Amino acid sequence: MKEFIGTFLACIVICWIFAFFFLGLIVENIWALIIFISFLLAVLITIVIKQETRIEELEKKVEKLLNNNLD
Repeated sequence: MKEFIGTFLACIVICWIFAFFFLGLIVENIWALIIFISFLLAVLITIVIKQETRIEELEKKVEKLLNNNLD
């Protein structure tokens, strides 16, 4: 829980700094806002997909190790 709170507070600070400097430019231009949101979604989706792939690979390795130990 402490790690989550620390990460959450760091994200709030980074977002506040970003908003202070760049929010005016993004809000004025609707296309910039759409591109920015699309970028964030693409990054998040890519991270989730890569994590899912890594978890599946680890599950296969664990199964293989368990099968080798039982033999």
